[in-house]
Amino acid sequence: MPIAIRYRLLIGLLLGTLLLSVALNFYCLQQLEATPDYVADAELTVAEAELELAHTRARLAVCEQATRYASGAPDSLARP
Repeated sequence: MPIAIRYRLLIGLLLGTLLLSVALNFYCLQQLEATPDYVADAELTVAEAELELAHTRARLAVCEQATRYASGAPDSLARP
């Protein structure tokens, strides 16, 4: 295979990769702009937010406890 053909193939592959990268970035930016703003969360009072946080922490603790016992292995990140 002559060197000129190799360079053309390499340049073609690089340009194709660049084109796909630009298209993917454009698509991701379009999807990012389409995501809704979370205005409903801004309307929460401090007390409601603290209550929601407490519920979330309780559910997380239950999930972590179930996972810890299900795996049977000690958690290396667990606090003593």
